[in-house]
Amino acid sequence: MHQSINNLNIIKSQIFEELKKLNNNNSPKIIAVSKTFSMDNIEPLLKHGHIHFGENKVQEAISKWLNI
Repeated sequence: MHQSINNLNIIKSQIFEELKKLNNNNSPKIIAVSKTFSMDNIEPLLKHGHIHFGENKVQEAISKWLNI
């Protein structure tokens, strides 16, 4: 499994553990910050089903995401 998927799963697990402690049943959206990362790093997350990503430069977002 790609490291980015492992990292995402760890983060999800930690968030849901904290929510359980608070007796909170919300399901927050996790935004993966994809700025400065190439599509080679992002594609495994897309294939895994993750759809929420953040960029801070419109030009970089256009060059990455327009073709997907």
